[in-house]
Amino acid sequence: MEQSWKKDDKERDDHFELEIEKLMKDKQEINSLMNVEGHSELQQKLDAVILNGVIQGRKRSIKQRRTRITLQMGAAAICLMLMLTAFVRISPVFAAVMKEIPGFSRFVEMISYDKSLLSAINNDFMQPINVSDERNGFKFTVNGVIADSQRIVLFYTAEGPGINEEDTSFLKYDLRDENGDSIVASIMSYNTSEEVVDKNGGVQEYLDILMSPDAPVPHEIQFKLQVGTEWLKVNIPIDHNKFAGMVEHIEVNKTIEVAGQKLTIRSALITPLQVSIDIESDPHNSKQLNDFIDLELVDERGIIYKTNVGRGELDNQITRHFQSSYFQKPKQLTLTSKGLMMTERDLKLVMNTDTGEIIAAPDSKVSLAEVTKKDNHIDVTMELEQGDDPGKVMRGYELFKYNSSFKDAEGNEFQFESDGNSVRGDPDGVGESLMGTYNYRIPRRYYVQPLTFEIGQYPGYVLENIVVKIK
Repeated sequence: MEQSWKKDDKERDDHFELEIEKLMKDKQEINSLMNVEGHSELQQKLDAVILNGVIQGRKRSIKQRRTRITLQMGAAAICLMLMLTAFVRISPVFAAVMKEIPGFSRFVEMISYDKSLLSAINNDFMQPINVSDERNGFKFTVNGVIADSQRIVLFYTAEGPGINEEDTSFLKYDLRDENGDSIVASIMSYNTSEEVVDKNGGVQEYLDILMSPDAPVPHEIQFKLQVGTEWLKVNIPIDHNKFAGMVEHIEVNKTIEVAGQKLTIRSALITPLQVSIDIESDPHNSKQLNDFIDLELVDERGIIYKTNVGRGELDNQITRHFQSSYFQKPKQLTLTSKGLMMTERDLKLVMNTDTGEIIAAPDSKVSLAEVTKKDNHIDVTMELEQGDDPGKVMRGYELFKYNSSFKDAEGNEFQFESDGNSVRGDPDGVGESLMGTYNYRIPRRYYVQPLTFEIGQYPGYVLENIVVKIK
């Protein structure tokens, strides 16, 4: 198949070598899995690699993922060849889903990072919906849903003129249960960028819905989506029989100590779409605990289940959600970490917003980037360098305590009007330093300078191996 290359020959060859190297690593991992008792993990790995090799023949980029992946058809062909060498093929379940849901290959690419969703599809956990609402040239289709007793993932397509313009990010939506009440949950939205949209104006997105602890999964979701100028609606049935009784609860109650700080692993809940582990910090800890370093679940075969989502604060109580091990049925599960992100308590930052200078701070990692005075408020932008993070990841530090106040030099107390943060830098921790940007809005008043702010979280860590048997 002929390709149109924008790079010169050397750049093309270098790129192709990197793709071959990646595929060879995949093959080595597959070979190792083939020597493991049981084949479910092998089949999932092969399905993911085959499907991604086939569908990534054209350039794509996925929003909320900082690395753009480009594969050419030549690499995809090599990938397929390597899989055939392993004497396997795409599972019948995966093939059926691809057939039942038109255009589902693009969704597979979007969820390729999530082993739980790939495993769920491979174990016949997808509920095809394919129901649409259409008005004035705009169309909204819910393609499918994956659900268990804690988590719901909705796959949908929007079509119509103008919805894929550059200023369009995520489409506005409204979710309600069968009684018309708002769904109580944490909701993340994922979509494809402008480079991936259909030429006729179609975009594909999915919502990842994590139900609040006391909120049951509804039997029906009333899903409204703003597509262009129209609000369209589709009612989605959730088949509870699909996941009835598919829950494993484990009481752990094991206390660990890291640099004199204590944490108790309370319990684990295993469902088809995630493993949830409850962790409680000792209220007498002398340090502020912010996060784990490289936290993972590992089974007896060495299969790793990652985590990137949590609810609560590690310094108090937190629930961390991991990729699910449900369909792998491991005999053992072990929680591992390389240490804890922690700092001293009661840290403060003192700044003069008139002169734009920092008077006192924990160290030089934090800086005052900009102070902008408006008619009724003052915008303050802070920067926090995280380049020495041992996990080489961007962490969402709460620099100034959320919903807190600050004081002027005479002790007068004032409230923030708003706050927020964004992250930038190299997500792999190579080259450019990791940097967090924090934006705060305070009332425009006459302040007796300087102003004092309480710091919520700040970079700092202790390296110490943590190993806790969960199962």
